[in-house]
Amino acid sequence: MNKINILVVEDNSMNQLLIKMILEKYNYNVFIAENGLVACEELKSKLDFYSIILMDIMMPIMNGYEATQEIRKNIDQNIPIIAVTADVTSNVKEKCSEIGINNYISKPYNVDSLIEMIASYL
Repeated sequence: MNKINILVVEDNSMNQLLIKMILEKYNYNVFIAENGLVACEELKSKLDFYSIILMDIMMPIMNGYEATQEIRKNIDQNIPIIAVTADVTSNVKEKCSEIGINNYISKPYNVDSLIEMIASYL
């Protein structure tokens, strides 16, 4: 069986390392994009390579909302996108839903909840 490829879009290097270690422990292939612009370029160059995206919302250059809008409009309307954010107020939840983010998990996240959420989209 092939491993699942996950694109993690996260600007914080410590968070990148942590989530990479966690997901690799569960036998996922993890690829990091440090902002939304890098993620969009990566997705354009590797269509159908990634199974799911974990998207930070607050990033420099291109944030998670902007990246998701670009992905949904010009790259892939169907790839599952899970927002990983410290801000889970009702307006953030509403905006995520409006722009095509499938689900969200708050930072700091429970590892079991994150893994269950990822598995539910695969």
